[in-house]
Amino acid sequence: MKLLLLNIIIALLWIVMWGVFDPYIFLAGLLIGYVLLVAYSKTQLQEGYGAKVWQMMSFGIYFIKILIKANLDVAWEIITPGRRMTPRFIRYSVEGMSNLEITGLANSITLTPGTLTTDLSDDNKFLYIHCMYAKNREDAVAEIDELKNRMMKELFR
Repeated sequence: MKLLLLNIIIALLWIVMWGVFDPYIFLAGLLIGYVLLVAYSKTQLQEGYGAKVWQMMSFGIYFIKILIKANLDVAWEIITPGRRMTPRFIRYSVEGMSNLEITGLANSITLTPGTLTTDLSDDNKFLYIHCMYAKNREDAVAEIDELKNRMMKELFR
């Protein structure tokens, strides 16, 4: 995340050097910063900055996919007569996660239509989640596990 912030700062400095704000100049600054930071991260024997950017983009694409699917499910529920909903509250373990990771997971869950994070236990070990479509607990937990695992791998590790 520090390198991403540094990349944005390099792009802003590139704009200042040119003296005019233009989206193309900003993109050029991002590209120049990206190349510099990829070279820097390889000399420091760290995980490459380029790989991390691709992981973040992969999570973004995954999240957009589940967001579209959830929107379509809710829209279908609205426009069709009858009731497919099988609502359920789930207590989901977040033990061992930092406050930032818990917040990211809770917000990701809440952003998708049909799910809502309602509470965090006092000891920060469990999230309480309302799911609109949860025929059985195991399937609902498996979907949340996939979101959590991808978020942890591609954003936080």
